[in-house]
Amino acid sequence: MDVRALLPLGLVPLTVVAVFFLHWLTVRHVRSAAERLPLCRGAYLAFSGQLLLYGWIVLPVYSAGVSAAYLVPLGMTFSFVGDVFNLQFPSILRKTGEPLFYGILSFMAAQVCYIAAIVSLVSMDDLIGRGYLVPLMAGLIVVPAVLFRFRVYHPDRPKRIMRGALVYGFVLGAMAALAISAALAHGGLWWLPAAGAAFFLLSDAVMGETTVHGRHPVFEYQVPWVTYLAAQGLILMGFAAML
Repeated sequence: MDVRALLPLGLVPLTVVAVFFLHWLTVRHVRSAAERLPLCRGAYLAFSGQLLLYGWIVLPVYSAGVSAAYLVPLGMTFSFVGDVFNLQFPSILRKTGEPLFYGILSFMAAQVCYIAAIVSLVSMDDLIGRGYLVPLMAGLIVVPAVLFRFRVYHPDRPKRIMRGALVYGFVLGAMAALAISAALAHGGLWWLPAAGAAFFLLSDAVMGETTVHGRHPVFEYQVPWVTYLAAQGLILMGFAAML
């Protein structure tokens, strides 16, 4: 697929990220994360919802009958549910105490869907033989565990959140390893979901050492969210272009 054919598929993801930066300008004067969050919830859920609709409209319509065409938007659906929990709406806070654990579970399910989509399209022989899957998998499982130990773990935080974040890091690392391995094995458009996986790693690394750990810098929600939207957009666009 040439660039001109790829541009229409990238219109929605690129617009979502571009508009996010415009939104960021509107809250730059607010000097704490706690004050910013109520101003951002609606916009962030709307951005996520746009990508959700994009996934369910574009992939099944143009790639009916291919399992990945349903697994990828299903992953975005679980992500949207995770976004609802992670945005900590007051009504959800009252019912769950701290909904972050349910957000972690939702995103774990999303990564499983993306993993299933990748392995449905690329053989394990190619991933291992040409995509260097084994060293990638080892590195992208060990590194998140090290980062968790030194930057995410906090003994005073709820144990289920700490345990969930640790397991999620392994699942996310596996998804990223598979996406990068597929790109190394087959090149071309596979580099789009591989780049999306890299942005996912960045987004969740920042969220891990801020929200999950209990730190609250002023950019607590903006940096993870813009990298997260870029990640989801690249994954959705990449699979749509390939399928």
